[in-house]
Amino acid sequence: MFRFLIFLLFCSFCSGVIAQDLSTPRGVRKAQALRPQRPVPEKQATVSQNDKTIESWILNFGTHTEFYDSVQTDDSGGKRKIDFAPTIGAGMHIPLSNNNLNFLPELNWVLPRSAGSSKIIKNLLMFRADLGYDLVDWMRLRLGTSLMWLNQHGRGGKTQVNNGSGTSTFFYPDENRSSINNTLDVGVEGRFNDEWSLRLQSYIYSVFIKEKRQVSYTLFVTYYWDR
Repeated sequence: MFRFLIFLLFCSFCSGVIAQDLSTPRGVRKAQALRPQRPVPEKQATVSQNDKTIESWILNFGTHTEFYDSVQTDDSGGKRKIDFAPTIGAGMHIPLSNNNLNFLPELNWVLPRSAGSSKIIKNLLMFRADLGYDLVDWMRLRLGTSLMWLNQHGRGGKTQVNNGSGTSTFFYPDENRSSINNTLDVGVEGRFNDEWSLRLQSYIYSVFIKEKRQVSYTLFVTYYWDR
C-alpha cells in the first residue's frame, strides 16, 4: 500500500512537469532560447528651448544717423542730429550658458544714399556682434563691436559752405573709394513681446582718440523669428 502511494505521487509530479512544458510550442521555446535579448531603448528627452544653439533668427528695420553732431547740414552752421537713411539687417539670437546672456551676431546694410547735392553715393555695410544681457524680461543691454565697410562713389565738383564766420570751399571726390573702420558699440533694446522690440544702437569710432572720436547710431525695429 505504501509503495502504491509513492508511485501515485511520482506520477502526479511527472504529469505536472510535462503539462507545463507542453503549454508552449517547441518552436517558440527554441526561438526564445536562441533570440538575443535586446536592450530596451530609453525614451529620448525632449529638446527644450534653452538647449537650442540658435534660438531665433533676427530681422532689423530702421534708420541710421552717421556722425552725430559732427557734419554740417546747412549754411547757418547747423550740425546733423538725426538722419533718415533706411537700414535693413539680419542676424541670430544664440543663448549662452548663463540664462541672462546672449550672443547676437548680425549683418546690417544702410541702403545706398546720396550726399553733397547728389555728388556722392554712399553704401555702408556693418559686420557686427553684440553680447546681450537681459536686465529684466523686457529690457536687454548690448555691448559689442563692428567692422564698418563704407564705399563712396564720387562724381567730382566743389561747393561753398558757410563755416560760421565766412565760407569754405569743399571738393567732392571723383573716384570710387572704400574704407573699413572698427567701432565700439553700445545699445539698449526694449522688448514689446517675444517677437518685436525697439533698439537704440550706437557706434563709437576711434574710441581712444579724443580728437578723432565720432558717434553714429541706428534706431531699429527688430523681429525675432523663433526656430
